[in-house]
Amino acid sequence: MPQTANGQKTPEKAARSEQRVYRPGQRQRERMQRLARRRKRQRIIGGTIAAILVITVGIIGTVWYQNYSAQVAATNSAHATGTARVKDAHATATANVIATATATVVMRDCFVSPSGTAVPAIYDGTATPTAGPSTAPAITGTPVTLKDGLKYVDIKVGTGPAVTSGKTVNVNYTGWLATTCKKFDSSYDSHTDQSGNSQPPQPFSFPLGQGQVIKGWDEGLVGMKAGGIRRLYIPPALGYGAQGSGPIPANTALIFDVQLISFK
Repeated sequence: MPQTANGQKTPEKAARSEQRVYRPGQRQRERMQRLARRRKRQRIIGGTIAAILVITVGIIGTVWYQNYSAQVAATNSAHATGTARVKDAHATATANVIATATATVVMRDCFVSPSGTAVPAIYDGTATPTAGPSTAPAITGTPVTLKDGLKYVDIKVGTGPAVTSGKTVNVNYTGWLATTCKKFDSSYDSHTDQSGNSQPPQPFSFPLGQGQVIKGWDEGLVGMKAGGIRRLYIPPALGYGAQGSGPIPANTALIFDVQLISFK
């Protein structure tokens, strides 16, 4: 029988009762243990996620910083290159301005100069120069300028009638490059002919205005008188142009002193 007559529990029932009393506490401990394990797992998972986030943020930050550094370096390089190019362009432009100004000054000094004389010592007298001057003697005077750019100054006027186109003229001359004042030819100097033979100094004869000399000469000698000396400034278009000739570079202006000995 499960229970005695006086209502007391049998040993079997008492044992079951004690087991029911024990189980709730055991289940609570088990729940607490499960909760502790869950919390531990959550902490582990949370820590793992946090670590992954930190690593990910670190990687993203590193990549971003590298890209930013590369962009800054490229910008600085481009800026430096641009600055260098500007400096180079400025230096080149400055050099060109200086070179142009220098050439202009040299050209002016080769042709006429405020510090020059009306008749340089080499032409002051009746003696023929023994050699063409290595640089154009400094002269002063007011140039005559023609429409095509040809300029001339009479160092000596000469006497008698003026020469006209079609006459055969006999002249002495010396020529210089206007940009450097360097002599390139002179009838006062001995020279080597086309056969390689040395020739003594001698005047040069040609028919004026017949195209046998450069156009600057055909135009520039008209109006001279015998015994006169005229300085010519001949622009490239009236000289040897874009082709140049021998020691004369292309597109170079020329300076000549021409003495008209006689004409017929």
